[in-house]
Amino acid sequence: REGRDDHQLMEIEEYSRIAAAEDDHWWYRNTRSLMAEFLQPWLGDGQRILDAGCGPGGNGAWLASHGQVVGVDLAREALEFVRARRPATAPVLASAERLPFSDGAFDVAVGITLLYTVHDDVAALAELARVLRAGGAVLLLEPAFPSLRRAHDVTVHGLRRYRRHELAGLTQRAGLRVRRATYAYSFLAPPAAALAVLERRTARAGNETGSDVERHALDPVFAPLAKAERRWLARRDVRFGTSVVVVATRD
Repeated sequence: REGRDDHQLMEIEEYSRIAAAEDDHWWYRNTRSLMAEFLQPWLGDGQRILDAGCGPGGNGAWLASHGQVVGVDLAREALEFVRARRPATAPVLASAERLPFSDGAFDVAVGITLLYTVHDDVAALAELARVLRAGGAVLLLEPAFPSLRRAHDVTVHGLRRYRRHELAGLTQRAGLRVRRATYAYSFLAPPAAALAVLERRTARAGNETGSDVERHALDPVFAPLAKAERRWLARRDVRFGTSVVVVATRD
């Protein structure tokens, strides 16, 4: 969602859809639960927290109960939603590839679907490592598997998707210690793969756009599956999924 030239910024309509859905949509609710469970060992009170590529701000807003949250995004439209809806988050207009913060400024950093939209994911990861204090933790959640690329990726200007070993390797090369690397949303992989094949077969020039945000009708199906997967992830990794999650610390 962040790190692009102005003409590439996500359409304001998509930010509006996200802002309207992120409090109630099953994916956003489950992602926040995943973040809380994965970051639990590093979350306390009075912390300095970075939500990098914050978008409208819903994914990081819950972290305000643990301290001061700073939301960074390159899209002014997204930060307007943060100002209007997320008063506990301090909005900052900046690129993840050049964060305007001092070394070790944050205790915890999160990046949700951040790296797959920035031009230089290596530089963005290096910046996240730089602004994290010694002993601090970063959580990344990124779309998985290039073969699962769909029209939604075009709408949000996604540039790449990751395999688990790729994202973990990038994180290690940024000087961070990987504590956990796993796939997530395994139950979405089969329908996502089928949709990806269908979209490639039916795509027409200038018509490869779409959004997954408003599909609330499937909440009763996917929410219980997501909860069951979280119980599994509490004990072990999963070997495939539509997302990759990496938790790392700065030693």
